[in-house]
Amino acid sequence: MTDKEPEITITSKKMKSFQALPLLLSKIKKGSQLSIQDIEFFEGIFGDRIKKALEVIGSNGVRKYIFSPSGVTKWTVQGQEKEYLLIENSFCSCKDFLFTALLRKEAPSCYHLLAREIAERTEHFEIIPKTDKEFEEYMNKWFD
Repeated sequence: MTDKEPEITITSKKMKSFQALPLLLSKIKKGSQLSIQDIEFFEGIFGDRIKKALEVIGSNGVRKYIFSPSGVTKWTVQGQEKEYLLIENSFCSCKDFLFTALLRKEAPSCYHLLAREIAERTEHFEIIPKTDKEFEEYMNKWFD
């Protein structure tokens, strides 16, 4: 056996974004990078969301808040207007997620969720410790 990753072959240029998301995430592992060809392929499916996700990661806009002593964690991603709260890997408080992913079902994700997924896999995010006493303040801020 070798340590080399198996080559993933794209069989259809008309792959739907919900099919491409698991493929994208499977290609991203700790310490790995997407190739230019990977980025171009995913750009064709996710549009500019992939570039925006990579830009926000590059500007240290992905944050993991850890509240203590409870250990509750909340992920946020800096958007153009404000910091958006992400719930698990399936919800973002931004309008793009609401309209594009939930209502129109045009994409499985907004760029904030893509950024969080990529940042977590590559371990490129900021950890922000907070106390449980600050939890309500931050929840109000994120849902403002």
